[in-house]
Amino acid sequence: MSDLTVYQSNLPDTIEDLTRFAFVGREKLAAVRAEIRVIDKLKLANDVKVQKMIEAQYIADVVMDAEVRIGELLRDVPKATPNNNPFHQKDSAVPLVTPKQQARETIGISRKQADRFVKLADNKDIVEAAKAEARENDDIVSRSFVLEKIKVAEREQCEQLRENERIVNRDKVALLHNPLEAVGIFQTIVIDPPWDWSDEGDINQMGRAKPDYATMTIDEIEKLPIETIADSNCHLYIWVTNRSLPKAFRLVESWGFRYITCLTWVKPSYGMGNYYRGSTEQVLFSVKGTQPLKRHDVGTHFVADRGDKHSAKPDAFYDIVSSCSYAPFIDIFGRTERSGWTVWGECGDT
Repeated sequence: MSDLTVYQSNLPDTIEDLTRFAFVGREKLAAVRAEIRVIDKLKLANDVKVQKMIEAQYIADVVMDAEVRIGELLRDVPKATPNNNPFHQKDSAVPLVTPKQQARETIGISRKQADRFVKLADNKDIVEAAKAEARENDDIVSRSFVLEKIKVAEREQCEQLRENERIVNRDKVALLHNPLEAVGIFQTIVIDPPWDWSDEGDINQMGRAKPDYATMTIDEIEKLPIETIADSNCHLYIWVTNRSLPKAFRLVESWGFRYITCLTWVKPSYGMGNYYRGSTEQVLFSVKGTQPLKRHDVGTHFVADRGDKHSAKPDAFYDIVSSCSYAPFIDIFGRTERSGWTVWGECGDT
């Protein structure tokens, strides 16, 4: 079993023998890698290192082939049914042992290890490409190297599917009469709710800066169909003053999103306030599904001047959203038309 050259063109047939072969191969590979490190440390002749490197590459390739074959056999194990376990009865205290579980226990591997082997089997083209790349780079292929390549390929495939969906959704948006009647279309939603502060305990919170638009109670805002218009993968940005943060967190939960972080607009001067005078405003960033950001070099605060209208939000914010999140975009209660955005509210369809 330790002489891996015996299996150059004929791997073991059974999953038990394949697993033993792979484990022995991994141990042999670790030993050869250790020898290569000693050769480097002692600065022995290069031809000795080359010979050992060839041996290590061969062992790594053959062991990888064995693990792919293990994955194929595990993948073909029948799905669990009550009939798979003759000792299991309905409502019995005896647990149902699935065929896959029995297979794993027979060869002594964990579910995580089994999943990795199946992943290799499902991506044989990537396995072969990784083996060839390692040899071209005078390196030794590793399972972690291959699995990382598979992960990257899966992310790219997932992103391509999402991009195809975005294209379809953008076409759907163009046909909408009322964007709030959309169903599962928008992948980025910005909302600047017309908060009614009368339920927050202080009289005349806004002072001389009362809004020039109709306000809505938290209950009225909560009834907006945000969850309905959102795609299964969606980013949500909720504008909120520091005082009203609890209301915004309520909306996040009610609309089916999960809170991620808070973006802070740092204003150039003090505003109103019955206690501390406001010089910042917050945007709760929340997500639905698994939508990543397009970039990862943006901080959680930005500095920008105030707009000309009451409650108008800075262009710098929309630049951030456009570069980090995905179309189709909708700006609910937006006060300015923007290229590439659907605006509903002050200047859009109401």
